[in-house]
Amino acid sequence: MAAIIAYSLKDGSRRYYVKYRSADHRQHRKNGFRTKKAAQDYAARIVASVNDGDYIDPQLGKISVNRLAATWLEGKKGAVKPKYWGDLESSWRVHVQPTWGKRQVGAIRYSEVQAWVSGLSAARSATIVRRAYDVLNGVCKLAVKDGVMRKNPCEGVQLPRKTHKARTYLTVEQLLALADAAGERRAVILTLGFCGLRFGELRALRVEDVDVERSRLLVRHSVVRVNGVYVEGLPKTHERREVPVPPFVMDVLLGECVGKDAGDLLFPGNAHGRWLGEQSARGKGWYARAIAAAGVPALTMHDLRHTAASIAISSGANVKAVQRMLGHKTAAMTLDTYADLFDADLDAVAMDVERRIRDATDGL
Repeated sequence: MAAIIAYSLKDGSRRYYVKYRSADHRQHRKNGFRTKKAAQDYAARIVASVNDGDYIDPQLGKISVNRLAATWLEGKKGAVKPKYWGDLESSWRVHVQPTWGKRQVGAIRYSEVQAWVSGLSAARSATIVRRAYDVLNGVCKLAVKDGVMRKNPCEGVQLPRKTHKARTYLTVEQLLALADAAGERRAVILTLGFCGLRFGELRALRVEDVDVERSRLLVRHSVVRVNGVYVEGLPKTHERREVPVPPFVMDVLLGECVGKDAGDLLFPGNAHGRWLGEQSARGKGWYARAIAAAGVPALTMHDLRHTAASIAISSGANVKAVQRMLGHKTAAMTLDTYADLFDADLDAVAMDVERRIRDATDGL
């Protein structure tokens, strides 16, 4: 039950407050209602929520986003890849905490979240905005699950759409020219461009991962950089895989194995560090110099993975084979990622159907 009681302010105006008990028999009070009807409506909602078992103490909603975010991030640490966790932590620190950190989670409103997302979208890419939203949404979901608030204010927020820029694919001739221009890093370019490894996977390869007899690379680990620190773990999809290696590339890899023990890194870094550093396509590094010398488009080292997919598909590989080579979780992901490369297959289907129609109607 709830009681509605009138009281007067110093200026003589009348207000009402609602006094009620929650399911744990603790007494609560809500002040400031200008009319008795407003107080009655609030009391009716409170009584209904207590009776239905979904009452939430308003005091719980006063917990700060800072406090909940620390709990949420800690829970994510063991559930996601270190690289992704680092991205989440950085997004929280740079984009979310300055706006929401000191706010009481129960006081956040949908309209505020939408305005924040819209404002951030005007200055940042869709990827950055969506990740920042995911952090705040995750914290609010935790608040709902913990019974701190009833509804997530992030639900239904309109997010910016990701736009996919046209990819650049090298031809086999361009890839070979780039590899030759890379000098002592020739094997790195060939492995990325023909085998489609992620750079973190290539960085983690050891001599024992080169299966000469079966012409395979065993992708069992990945080394990524998180907040300036290299972290070794499983590949992105948490699954080990075997990647086919063209004999030409395998011959080059065998040269990289000479003089090394089985547990040694296949592609060690320079004298400044154990791990091989990923190079920019612009600047003064060896990769940028190789691009300039070869006269090929300035694509990133990750783009060489896309080139590997392009070469495999144009060579007749089916989508399942490409999926396994690249380590995608599903074939649907491969199709979505490289839909443009399968356009030629659509043309081939149309021509094949046309041929069968002609064969069937020749005798009519």
